[in-house]
Amino acid sequence: MAGSGAFRRERREVLRTRLLDAARDVTTESGWSSLTMSAVAGRAGISRQHLYNEIGTKAELGSALVGRETDGFVAVMCEQMRAHPADAVAGVVAAVRDVLEYGARNALLTSILTVDESAGESLLPLVTARPDVVRDRATTALLRELSALHPALAGAADLPRLVDGVVRLVVSHATSPGESTETAVAQAGWLLRGFLDGAAGAGGSGVSPG
Repeated sequence: MAGSGAFRRERREVLRTRLLDAARDVTTESGWSSLTMSAVAGRAGISRQHLYNEIGTKAELGSALVGRETDGFVAVMCEQMRAHPADAVAGVVAAVRDVLEYGARNALLTSILTVDESAGESLLPLVTARPDVVRDRATTALLRELSALHPALAGAADLPRLVDGVVRLVVSHATSPGESTETAVAQAGWLLRGFLDGAAGAGGSGVSPG
């Protein structure tokens, strides 16, 4: 029955959320290098074998955890972009500012950058060196959002490069404690204004340059 299949999927999603919440809690408390699958399973109230069946290995758990956190960062940016539907520059600038402020108080990112800093096992490479986990995921979501908010930009050939550049900028600043948020904000504005100026020179974008 279709209903039973949907129910099973919903139950698995609820369980997956619980498992990732448990992994996040353990990581923020003691660091990824100290995390064991037994600790996550115990925190979630299931057997270790059940955890392996649902998530896979510890490496796969790390990818899932960082991927879900990336979705949270993207949601923060999309909220600010939607708050400025008539001004692409203002939306992206506000998004970069807000997401970097969010990152500065994000417990998991803080743990990745501090607790695991000198440990042999860290989630940091997933953030900085695995484009499929963070950069590609964020770029795809933000490109879709920007295109929906500003249809005049959707067909621009260089739009994916622009969004990729903004994501790289955010990742770089978010993983460099002490970097000025306002520097990143100014750089994001510069990138988008340059893009819009180029689009206007090529025939007009129809989007406010801010």
